[in-house]
Amino acid sequence: MPTNLMTPTPWHTRFAPSPTGTMHLGNARTAILNWLMARKHQGSFSVRLEDTDRERSTFASEASILSSLAWMQLEPDHPVVRQSTRLERYQNMARALMDKGLAYPCFCTEAELQKDREMAASKGLPPRYTGKCSTLSPEEIHKKMEQGHPYTIRFRVDQNIPGIEFTDLIKGLMNIPIQAFGDFVILRSNGWPSYNFAVVIDDQDMGITLVLRGEDHLTNTARQILLYKALDMVPPRFAHHGLLVDTNQHKLSKRTGAKSIPELMRAGIHPLALVHYLAGLSGAVKGKHIVGSLDELVERFNPRRLGRGNAVFQMQELEQLSRTYWHKLDTEQLLPHLEELASLGAPWHNLSAQQQKALIATVQPNANCGHDFAPLLTPLLRLQACYDPEAIELVQRQPNGHIIRTFLELVLDFTALSGHPADTPLPLDEIGRILKETSTRAQVTGKELYLPLRMGLMGTSQGPEIKQLFTVLTCEQIIRRMQDACVLAGIARD
Repeated sequence: MPTNLMTPTPWHTRFAPSPTGTMHLGNARTAILNWLMARKHQGSFSVRLEDTDRERSTFASEASILSSLAWMQLEPDHPVVRQSTRLERYQNMARALMDKGLAYPCFCTEAELQKDREMAASKGLPPRYTGKCSTLSPEEIHKKMEQGHPYTIRFRVDQNIPGIEFTDLIKGLMNIPIQAFGDFVILRSNGWPSYNFAVVIDDQDMGITLVLRGEDHLTNTARQILLYKALDMVPPRFAHHGLLVDTNQHKLSKRTGAKSIPELMRAGIHPLALVHYLAGLSGAVKGKHIVGSLDELVERFNPRRLGRGNAVFQMQELEQLSRTYWHKLDTEQLLPHLEELASLGAPWHNLSAQQQKALIATVQPNANCGHDFAPLLTPLLRLQACYDPEAIELVQRQPNGHIIRTFLELVLDFTALSGHPADTPLPLDEIGRILKETSTRAQVTGKELYLPLRMGLMGTSQGPEIKQLFTVLTCEQIIRRMQDACVLAGIARD
Protein backbone atom coordinates (compact mmCIF):
# COMPACT_ATOMS: atom_id res chain seq x y z
CA MET A 1 0.00 0.00 0.00
CA PRO A 2 1.50 3.40 -0.96
CA THR A 3 2.20 6.00 1.71
CA ASN A 4 0.60 9.45 1.92
CA LEU A 5 3.88 11.35 1.76
CA MET A 6 3.32 12.83 -1.69
CA THR A 7 2.09 16.40 -1.47
CA PRO A 8 2.00 19.48 -3.71
CA THR A 9 3.19 21.62 -0.79
CA PRO A 10 6.81 21.75 0.45
CA TRP A 11 7.88 19.53 3.32
CA HIS A 12 10.10 21.23 5.89
CA THR A 13 12.04 18.45 7.58
CA ARG A 14 14.74 18.14 10.20
CA PHE A 15 17.41 15.79 11.46
CA ALA A 16 17.85 16.06 15.23
CA PRO A 17 20.64 13.88 16.67
CA SER A 18 22.00 13.98 20.19
CA PRO A 19 25.76 14.74 20.17
CA THR A 20 26.62 11.91 22.54
CA GLY A 21 28.67 9.82 20.12
CA THR A 22 29.41 9.28 16.45
CA MET A 23 26.62 9.00 13.90
CA HIS A 24 25.39 5.44 13.40
CA LEU A 25 23.75 3.93 10.34
CA GLY A 26 20.18 4.22 11.64
CA ASN A 27 20.64 7.93 12.27
CA ALA A 28 22.26 8.38 8.86
CA ARG A 29 19.31 6.69 7.16
CA THR A 30 16.86 9.01 8.92
CA ALA A 31 18.94 12.05 7.89
CA ILE A 32 19.05 10.84 4.28
CA LEU A 33 15.29 10.27 4.07
CA ASN A 34 14.55 13.69 5.56
CA TRP A 35 16.98 15.38 3.16
CA LEU A 36 15.47 13.57 0.18
CA MET A 37 11.91 14.43 1.26
CA ALA A 38 12.78 18.12 1.51
CA ARG A 39 14.51 18.16 -1.87
CA LYS A 40 11.79 16.13 -3.59
CA HIS A 41 9.12 18.61 -2.52
CA GLN A 42 11.11 21.86 -2.84
CA GLY A 43 11.08 22.26 0.94
CA SER A 44 13.92 22.76 3.40
CA PHE A 45 16.14 20.54 5.52
CA SER A 46 17.27 21.62 8.98
CA VAL A 47 19.71 20.18 11.51
CA ARG A 48 19.18 20.48 15.25
CA LEU A 49 21.61 19.26 17.90
CA GLU A 50 19.68 18.00 20.90
CA ASP A 51 22.44 18.61 23.40
CA THR A 52 20.41 18.74 26.62
CA ASP A 53 22.14 15.68 28.11
CA ARG A 54 24.83 17.69 29.86
CA GLU A 55 26.76 14.64 31.07
CA ARG A 56 27.05 12.87 27.70
CA SER A 57 26.94 15.64 25.08
CA THR A 58 30.37 16.66 23.79
CA PHE A 59 31.77 19.09 21.23
CA ALA A 60 33.75 16.20 19.73
CA SER A 61 30.53 14.30 19.03
CA GLU A 62 28.94 17.43 17.59
CA ALA A 63 31.88 17.95 15.24
CA SER A 64 31.78 14.28 14.22
CA ILE A 65 28.07 14.40 13.39
CA LEU A 66 28.38 17.59 11.34
CA SER A 67 31.43 16.15 9.57
CA SER A 68 29.49 12.98 8.72
CA LEU A 69 26.62 15.01 7.26
CA ALA A 70 29.06 17.09 5.19
CA TRP A 71 30.78 13.92 3.92
CA MET A 72 27.40 12.62 2.71
CA GLN A 73 26.71 16.11 1.25
CA LEU A 74 23.52 16.48 3.30
CA GLU A 75 23.88 20.21 3.80
CA PRO A 76 21.17 21.95 5.89
CA ASP A 77 19.34 24.96 4.48
CA HIS A 78 19.46 26.90 7.74
CA PRO A 79 22.00 27.47 10.52
CA VAL A 80 22.35 24.53 12.92
CA VAL A 81 20.11 24.88 16.00
CA ARG A 82 21.45 23.90 19.44
CA GLN A 83 18.97 23.23 22.20
CA SER A 84 21.47 24.33 24.86
CA THR A 85 21.11 27.92 23.61
CA ARG A 86 17.32 27.95 24.03
CA LEU A 87 16.87 27.21 27.75
CA GLU A 88 14.99 30.43 28.52
CA ARG A 89 12.46 29.64 25.80
CA TYR A 90 11.73 26.18 27.28
CA GLN A 91 11.48 27.52 30.82
CA ASN A 92 9.02 30.23 29.78
CA MET A 93 6.82 27.69 28.01
CA ALA A 94 6.88 25.39 31.05
CA ARG A 95 5.72 28.28 33.25
CA ALA A 96 2.94 29.01 30.77
CA LEU A 97 1.65 25.43 31.14
CA MET A 98 1.83 25.71 34.93
CA ASP A 99 -0.16 28.94 34.82
CA LYS A 100 -2.88 27.09 32.87
CA GLY A 101 -2.90 24.21 35.37
CA LEU A 102 -1.59 21.80 32.73
CA ALA A 103 1.72 21.21 34.50
CA TYR A 104 2.85 21.09 38.10
CA PRO A 105 6.02 20.87 40.20
CA CYS A 106 7.06 17.40 41.34
CA PHE A 107 9.17 17.12 44.50
CA CYS A 108 9.57 13.32 44.44
CA THR A 109 13.15 12.18 44.98
CA GLU A 110 14.87 9.65 42.74
CA ALA A 111 14.76 7.13 45.60
CA GLU A 112 10.97 7.53 45.85
CA LEU A 113 10.53 7.18 42.10
CA GLN A 114 12.73 4.08 42.01
CA LYS A 115 10.66 2.51 44.80
CA ASP A 116 7.47 3.18 42.79
CA ARG A 117 9.06 1.59 39.68
CA GLU A 118 10.01 -1.51 41.64
CA MET A 119 6.51 -1.76 43.09
CA ALA A 120 4.97 -1.55 39.61
CA ALA A 121 7.39 -4.19 38.30
CA SER A 122 6.46 -6.56 41.14
CA LYS A 123 2.82 -6.33 40.00
CA GLY A 124 3.72 -6.87 36.35
CA LEU A 125 2.87 -3.26 35.44
CA PRO A 126 4.87 -0.82 33.27
CA PRO A 127 6.67 1.98 35.13
CA ARG A 128 4.42 5.02 35.47
CA TYR A 129 4.45 8.04 37.71
CA THR A 130 1.83 7.62 40.45
CA GLY A 131 0.72 11.25 40.35
CA LYS A 132 1.67 11.82 43.97
CA CYS A 133 2.55 15.51 43.55
CA SER A 134 -0.30 16.29 41.16
CA THR A 135 -2.67 16.93 44.06
CA LEU A 136 -0.46 19.22 46.12
CA SER A 137 -2.19 22.43 47.10
CA PRO A 138 -0.72 25.84 46.20
CA GLU A 139 0.20 26.29 49.86
CA GLU A 140 2.05 22.96 49.99
CA ILE A 141 3.89 23.78 46.78
CA HIS A 142 4.87 27.21 48.06
CA LYS A 143 6.12 25.77 51.35
CA LYS A 144 8.31 23.14 49.66
CA MET A 145 9.77 25.74 47.34
CA GLU A 146 10.49 28.05 50.28
CA GLN A 147 12.30 25.18 51.98
CA GLY A 148 14.49 24.73 48.92
CA HIS A 149 13.27 21.29 47.86
CA PRO A 150 14.44 20.52 44.30
CA TYR A 151 11.65 19.82 41.84
CA THR A 152 10.92 18.91 38.26
CA ILE A 153 7.94 20.11 36.22
CA ARG A 154 5.54 17.40 35.05
CA PHE A 155 2.89 17.60 32.37
CA ARG A 156 -0.55 16.65 33.61
CA VAL A 157 -1.90 13.83 31.39
CA ASP A 158 -5.69 13.56 31.19
CA GLN A 159 -6.30 9.90 31.99
CA ASN A 160 -9.97 10.20 31.01
CA ILE A 161 -9.31 10.26 27.28
CA PRO A 162 -9.26 6.83 25.58
CA GLY A 163 -5.98 7.38 23.75
CA ILE A 164 -4.03 9.59 21.37
CA GLU A 165 -5.09 9.08 17.78
CA PHE A 166 -3.21 10.39 14.76
CA THR A 167 -2.63 9.51 11.12
CA ASP A 168 0.88 8.33 10.43
CA LEU A 169 1.79 9.06 6.79
CA ILE A 170 3.54 5.69 6.51
CA LYS A 171 1.72 3.41 8.93
CA GLY A 172 -1.80 4.86 8.65
CA LEU A 173 -4.19 5.45 11.56
CA MET A 174 -2.46 5.03 14.93
CA ASN A 175 -3.93 4.96 18.43
CA ILE A 176 -1.61 5.02 21.45
CA PRO A 177 -3.47 4.10 24.69
CA ILE A 178 -3.27 6.76 27.36
CA GLN A 179 -2.29 4.07 29.84
CA ALA A 180 1.08 3.80 28.05
CA PHE A 181 2.43 6.61 30.24
CA GLY A 182 1.64 8.78 33.23
CA ASP A 183 2.40 12.43 33.94
CA PHE A 184 5.82 12.99 32.40
CA VAL A 185 8.64 15.41 33.13
CA ILE A 186 8.96 18.41 30.83
CA LEU A 187 11.55 20.38 32.82
CA ARG A 188 14.26 18.80 34.97
CA SER A 189 15.29 20.08 38.37
CA ASN A 190 18.36 21.77 36.81
CA GLY A 191 16.13 23.84 34.53
CA TRP A 192 16.94 21.86 31.40
CA PRO A 193 14.07 20.50 29.29
CA SER A 194 13.14 16.88 28.67
CA TYR A 195 13.39 15.48 25.17
CA ASN A 196 9.68 15.55 24.34
CA PHE A 197 9.12 19.09 25.60
CA ALA A 198 12.10 20.62 23.80
CA VAL A 199 11.38 19.03 20.42
CA VAL A 200 7.77 20.26 20.38
CA ILE A 201 8.83 23.86 20.95
CA ASP A 202 11.78 23.57 18.55
CA ASP A 203 9.77 22.02 15.72
CA GLN A 204 7.14 24.75 16.10
CA ASP A 205 9.72 27.56 16.15
CA MET A 206 11.66 26.06 13.22
CA GLY A 207 8.57 25.70 11.04
CA ILE A 208 8.92 21.93 10.70
CA THR A 209 5.95 20.46 8.82
CA LEU A 210 7.03 16.81 8.64
CA VAL A 211 8.63 14.72 11.39
CA LEU A 212 10.02 11.64 9.65
CA ARG A 213 11.78 9.21 12.01
CA GLY A 214 12.01 5.62 13.24
CA GLU A 215 9.01 3.74 14.61
CA ASP A 216 10.69 3.51 18.03
CA HIS A 217 9.48 7.11 18.50
CA LEU A 218 5.75 6.27 18.30
CA THR A 219 5.16 6.66 22.04
CA ASN A 220 7.10 9.94 21.98
CA THR A 221 4.79 11.14 19.22
CA ALA A 222 1.77 10.56 21.46
CA ARG A 223 3.31 12.64 24.25
CA GLN A 224 4.25 15.37 21.80
CA ILE A 225 0.73 15.58 20.37
CA LEU A 226 -0.58 16.14 23.91
CA LEU A 227 1.93 18.96 24.36
CA TYR A 228 1.03 20.58 21.02
CA LYS A 229 -2.61 20.65 22.07
CA ALA A 230 -1.79 22.05 25.52
CA LEU A 231 0.38 24.79 23.97
CA ASP A 232 -2.30 25.66 21.38
CA MET A 233 0.08 24.75 18.55
CA VAL A 234 -0.69 22.98 15.28
CA PRO A 235 1.42 19.79 15.19
CA PRO A 236 3.43 18.79 12.12
CA ARG A 237 2.59 15.63 10.22
CA PHE A 238 4.27 12.47 11.47
CA ALA A 239 5.73 9.53 9.54
CA HIS A 240 7.49 6.59 11.20
CA HIS A 241 9.64 4.30 9.08
CA GLY A 242 10.77 0.80 10.05
CA LEU A 243 14.08 0.31 11.81
CA LEU A 244 17.43 -0.73 10.39
CA VAL A 245 18.15 -4.32 11.41
CA ASP A 246 20.75 -7.01 10.77
CA THR A 247 20.11 -10.34 9.04
CA ASN A 248 18.86 -11.77 12.37
CA GLN A 249 16.26 -8.97 12.60
CA HIS A 250 18.10 -7.38 15.54
CA LYS A 251 18.24 -3.60 15.63
CA LEU A 252 21.60 -2.39 14.36
CA SER A 253 23.85 -1.15 17.12
CA LYS A 254 27.52 -0.92 18.05
CA ARG A 255 26.98 -3.95 20.27
CA THR A 256 26.03 -6.04 17.22
CA GLY A 257 29.08 -4.87 15.25
CA ALA A 258 27.44 -2.13 13.17
CA LYS A 259 29.92 0.45 11.90
CA SER A 260 29.56 4.18 12.49
CA ILE A 261 29.71 6.71 9.66
CA PRO A 262 33.28 7.80 10.55
CA GLU A 263 34.32 4.13 10.44
CA LEU A 264 32.79 3.76 6.97
CA MET A 265 34.59 6.93 5.89
CA ARG A 266 37.90 5.45 7.08
CA ALA A 267 37.08 2.18 5.32
CA GLY A 268 36.94 4.02 1.98
CA ILE A 269 33.20 3.60 1.32
CA HIS A 270 32.01 6.01 -1.36
CA PRO A 271 29.64 8.57 0.26
CA LEU A 272 27.20 8.54 -2.64
CA ALA A 273 27.08 4.75 -2.47
CA LEU A 274 26.18 4.92 1.23
CA VAL A 275 23.42 7.49 0.67
CA HIS A 276 22.09 5.47 -2.27
CA TYR A 277 22.19 2.19 -0.34
CA LEU A 278 20.48 3.47 2.81
CA ALA A 279 17.82 5.30 0.81
CA GLY A 280 17.26 2.18 -1.27
CA LEU A 281 16.70 -0.01 1.81
CA SER A 282 13.51 1.94 2.45
CA GLY A 283 12.12 0.75 -0.87
CA ALA A 284 11.82 4.34 -2.12
CA VAL A 285 14.68 4.16 -4.64
CA LYS A 286 14.14 1.61 -7.37
CA GLY A 287 17.04 -0.42 -8.73
CA LYS A 288 20.75 -0.60 -7.90
CA HIS A 289 21.98 1.38 -10.93
CA ILE A 290 24.46 4.00 -9.75
CA VAL A 291 23.55 7.67 -9.79
CA GLY A 292 25.93 10.41 -10.80
CA SER A 293 24.81 12.89 -8.14
CA LEU A 294 22.45 13.46 -5.26
CA ASP A 295 20.21 15.43 -7.62
CA GLU A 296 19.79 12.30 -9.71
CA LEU A 297 18.98 10.33 -6.55
CA VAL A 298 16.28 12.89 -5.70
CA GLU A 299 14.76 12.28 -9.13
CA ARG A 300 14.62 8.52 -8.50
CA PHE A 301 13.31 8.88 -4.93
CA ASN A 302 9.64 7.93 -4.63
CA PRO A 303 8.19 8.68 -1.16
CA ARG A 304 5.08 6.63 -1.92
CA ARG A 305 7.23 3.51 -1.83
CA LEU A 306 8.63 4.05 1.67
CA GLY A 307 8.18 0.68 3.37
CA ARG A 308 6.45 0.07 6.68
CA GLY A 309 8.63 -2.86 7.71
CA ASN A 310 12.17 -3.01 9.00
CA ALA A 311 15.06 -2.70 6.55
CA VAL A 312 17.82 -5.33 6.57
CA PHE A 313 21.33 -3.90 6.36
CA GLN A 314 24.08 -6.09 4.87
CA MET A 315 27.63 -4.77 4.87
CA GLN A 316 28.59 -6.93 1.88
CA GLU A 317 25.89 -5.28 -0.25
CA LEU A 318 27.10 -1.80 0.71
CA GLU A 319 30.72 -2.71 -0.06
CA GLN A 320 29.74 -4.11 -3.45
CA LEU A 321 27.74 -1.00 -4.35
CA SER A 322 30.63 1.18 -3.18
CA ARG A 323 33.07 -0.73 -5.42
CA THR A 324 30.70 -0.17 -8.33
CA TYR A 325 30.72 3.56 -7.65
CA TRP A 326 34.51 3.73 -7.46
CA HIS A 327 34.79 1.76 -10.71
CA LYS A 328 32.12 3.52 -12.79
CA LEU A 329 31.94 7.17 -11.83
CA ASP A 330 33.82 9.47 -14.19
CA THR A 331 36.96 11.21 -12.96
CA GLU A 332 35.21 14.58 -12.48
CA GLN A 333 32.88 12.91 -9.98
CA LEU A 334 35.68 11.00 -8.28
CA LEU A 335 38.16 13.83 -7.68
CA PRO A 336 36.22 15.56 -4.84
CA HIS A 337 36.33 12.29 -2.87
CA LEU A 338 40.06 11.64 -3.28
CA GLU A 339 41.51 14.00 -0.67
CA GLU A 340 44.23 11.45 0.11
CA LEU A 341 45.89 12.23 -3.23
CA ALA A 342 47.29 15.35 -1.57
CA SER A 343 49.76 13.02 0.17
CA LEU A 344 51.34 12.21 -3.21
CA GLY A 345 53.15 15.57 -3.10
CA ALA A 346 54.83 17.45 -5.91
CA PRO A 347 54.89 14.60 -8.47
CA TRP A 348 51.10 14.70 -8.41
CA HIS A 349 50.47 18.42 -7.99
CA ASN A 350 52.88 19.33 -10.80
CA LEU A 351 50.74 17.43 -13.30
CA SER A 352 48.10 19.14 -15.39
CA ALA A 353 44.44 18.45 -14.63
CA GLN A 354 44.26 16.40 -17.83
CA GLN A 355 47.22 14.26 -16.76
CA GLN A 356 45.72 13.72 -13.30
CA LYS A 357 42.40 12.59 -14.76
CA ALA A 358 44.16 10.22 -17.15
CA LEU A 359 46.09 8.63 -14.28
CA ILE A 360 42.95 8.23 -12.17
CA ALA A 361 41.11 6.61 -15.08
CA THR A 362 44.06 4.22 -15.52
CA VAL A 363 44.01 2.87 -11.96
CA GLN A 364 40.23 3.14 -11.43
CA PRO A 365 39.42 -0.46 -12.50
CA ASN A 366 41.80 -1.75 -9.81
CA ALA A 367 40.49 0.50 -7.00
CA ASN A 368 37.90 -1.08 -4.70
CA CYS A 369 37.73 1.84 -2.26
CA GLY A 370 38.85 5.42 -1.95
CA HIS A 371 42.03 4.48 -0.08
CA ASP A 372 43.27 2.37 -3.02
CA PHE A 373 43.91 5.28 -5.38
CA ALA A 374 47.01 6.80 -3.75
CA PRO A 375 48.90 3.46 -3.48
CA LEU A 376 47.93 2.57 -7.06
CA LEU A 377 49.03 5.97 -8.38
CA THR A 378 52.34 6.10 -6.52
CA PRO A 379 54.19 3.65 -8.85
CA LEU A 380 53.00 5.63 -11.88
CA LEU A 381 54.42 8.88 -10.52
CA ARG A 382 57.93 7.62 -9.79
CA LEU A 383 60.68 8.03 -12.35
CA GLN A 384 61.88 4.49 -11.73
CA ALA A 385 60.08 1.21 -11.05
CA CYS A 386 60.53 -1.01 -8.00
CA TYR A 387 61.04 -4.61 -9.16
CA ASP A 388 59.56 -7.50 -7.22
CA PRO A 389 61.24 -10.97 -7.30
CA GLU A 390 58.85 -12.26 -9.96
CA ALA A 391 59.68 -9.31 -12.24
CA ILE A 392 63.43 -9.70 -11.75
CA GLU A 393 63.30 -13.42 -12.58
CA LEU A 394 61.21 -12.79 -15.70
CA VAL A 395 63.32 -9.88 -16.95
CA GLN A 396 66.49 -11.98 -16.61
CA ARG A 397 64.98 -14.87 -18.53
CA GLN A 398 65.86 -14.85 -22.25
CA PRO A 399 64.73 -13.61 -24.70
CA ASN A 400 62.95 -11.10 -22.46
CA GLY A 401 65.98 -8.88 -21.98
CA HIS A 402 66.38 -8.70 -25.76
CA ILE A 403 62.70 -7.72 -26.16
CA ILE A 404 63.07 -4.91 -23.59
CA ARG A 405 66.27 -3.63 -25.20
CA THR A 406 64.69 -3.63 -28.66
CA PHE A 407 61.71 -1.66 -27.41
CA LEU A 408 64.00 0.83 -25.62
CA GLU A 409 66.11 1.43 -28.73
CA LEU A 410 63.03 2.19 -30.82
CA VAL A 411 61.76 4.68 -28.23
CA LEU A 412 65.15 6.40 -28.04
CA ASP A 413 65.38 6.61 -31.84
CA PHE A 414 61.91 8.19 -32.02
CA THR A 415 62.59 10.80 -29.32
CA ALA A 416 65.95 11.71 -30.83
CA LEU A 417 64.49 12.25 -34.29
CA SER A 418 61.20 13.89 -33.31
CA GLY A 419 62.27 16.01 -30.35
CA HIS A 420 59.17 14.77 -28.50
CA PRO A 421 58.96 16.34 -24.98
CA ALA A 422 60.34 14.02 -22.32
CA ASP A 423 57.63 14.92 -19.78
CA THR A 424 54.69 13.74 -21.92
CA PRO A 425 53.53 10.26 -22.97
CA LEU A 426 54.32 8.83 -26.38
CA PRO A 427 51.75 9.54 -29.13
CA LEU A 428 49.26 6.70 -29.51
CA ASP A 429 50.10 6.04 -33.16
CA GLU A 430 53.81 5.93 -32.33
CA ILE A 431 53.17 3.43 -29.51
CA GLY A 432 51.47 1.15 -32.01
CA ARG A 433 54.33 1.46 -34.49
CA ILE A 434 57.02 0.80 -31.87
CA LEU A 435 55.19 -2.24 -30.48
CA LYS A 436 54.71 -3.67 -33.96
CA GLU A 437 58.37 -3.13 -34.84
CA THR A 438 59.50 -4.69 -31.54
CA SER A 439 57.32 -7.71 -32.27
CA THR A 440 58.86 -8.09 -35.72
CA ARG A 441 62.48 -7.73 -34.61
CA ALA A 442 62.16 -9.95 -31.53
CA GLN A 443 59.85 -12.41 -33.33
CA VAL A 444 57.32 -12.55 -30.45
CA THR A 445 53.65 -11.66 -30.18
CA GLY A 446 50.86 -11.45 -27.58
CA LYS A 447 51.74 -12.28 -24.00
CA GLU A 448 55.34 -13.13 -24.91
CA LEU A 449 55.73 -9.52 -26.06
CA TYR A 450 53.63 -7.64 -23.53
CA LEU A 451 54.57 -9.40 -20.28
CA PRO A 452 58.31 -8.59 -20.42
CA LEU A 453 57.52 -4.98 -21.38
CA ARG A 454 55.05 -4.72 -18.53
CA MET A 455 57.54 -6.12 -16.03
CA GLY A 456 60.18 -3.72 -17.32
CA LEU A 457 57.86 -0.73 -17.01
CA MET A 458 56.19 -1.50 -13.68
CA GLY A 459 58.32 -4.11 -11.90
CA THR A 460 55.22 -6.19 -11.10
CA SER A 461 52.47 -8.12 -12.81
CA GLN A 462 49.80 -6.17 -10.87
CA GLY A 463 48.16 -2.94 -11.99
CA PRO A 464 46.76 -1.38 -15.16
CA GLU A 465 46.92 -3.00 -18.58
CA ILE A 466 50.05 -2.21 -20.54
CA LYS A 467 48.18 -0.26 -23.23
CA GLN A 468 46.89 2.07 -20.49
CA LEU A 469 50.39 2.44 -19.08
CA PHE A 470 51.65 3.88 -22.33
CA THR A 471 49.01 6.63 -22.16
CA VAL A 472 50.11 7.91 -18.74
CA LEU A 473 53.85 7.16 -18.38
CA THR A 474 56.04 9.91 -19.81
CA CYS A 475 58.83 9.29 -22.30
CA GLU A 476 61.35 10.01 -19.55
CA GLN A 477 59.77 7.39 -17.28
CA ILE A 478 59.59 4.78 -20.03
CA ILE A 479 63.23 5.29 -21.03
CA ARG A 480 64.59 5.27 -17.47
CA ARG A 481 62.60 2.19 -16.46
CA MET A 482 63.58 0.22 -19.57
CA GLN A 483 67.24 1.17 -19.03
CA ASP A 484 66.98 -0.17 -15.46
CA ALA A 485 65.37 -3.36 -16.75
CA CYS A 486 68.22 -3.84 -19.22
CA VAL A 487 70.70 -3.54 -16.37
CA LEU A 488 68.74 -6.16 -14.41
CA ALA A 489 68.78 -8.42 -17.45
CA GLY A 490 72.53 -7.97 -17.75
CA ILE A 491 72.19 -6.46 -21.19
CA ALA A 492 74.03 -3.26 -22.02
CA ARG A 493 72.70 -1.15 -24.86
CA ASP A 494 75.01 -1.16 -27.87
